[in-house]
Amino acid sequence: MRGVMLVLVAALVGAVILSVEGGSLLDRFAGSSGVGPSGDGSSGADDASDSAIVDRVVDGDTVIVDLGGERTRIRLLNIDTPESVDPHRPVECLGVEASAFLAELLPDGTAVRLGYDDEREDRYGRILAAVFLDDGTLVNAEIARAGLGEAVVFGGNDRYLSVVQDAEAEAVDAGRGLHDAAGDCAA
Repeated sequence: MRGVMLVLVAALVGAVILSVEGGSLLDRFAGSSGVGPSGDGSSGADDASDSAIVDRVVDGDTVIVDLGGERTRIRLLNIDTPESVDPHRPVECLGVEASAFLAELLPDGTAVRLGYDDEREDRYGRILAAVFLDDGTLVNAEIARAGLGEAVVFGGNDRYLSVVQDAEAEAVDAGRGLHDAAGDCAA
């Protein structure tokens, strides 16, 4: 319980700091282009997709959605963000910001489309999916574009990998988020 309270306090402090600095996380991390269609040519509306409604954001790469009347935990494919809620691990650099960014991008009640790959579930029972907004924006790629996550592959699931990698390359080139050489996360 104490770990959860620390995460909540850290999130509140991060939100206050950002509101004092001005602008939303979308504006701060998305760069001048903001959040828009990823240009991957895919709307996520293929044979292997479902419509869902966002219930809440868990962290930077996990959301809970209402899928067919059931609350379902979704682990975003091909993106990994810094840890912010695991009670057994410390909050990692930009973990709170990644969670807040995703919460701004996917407010509670947002209609989304889920796209799948070969493996539908991870070892924790979460559904593995790409998450698309109504305008076709691939949310997974927007996290990478903001510099708040890194492209990864889970099992053989690489259907959306190249789009996420291209978005991550944009963040690296722009020095955003985790790729800011002068930032607190620089190695």
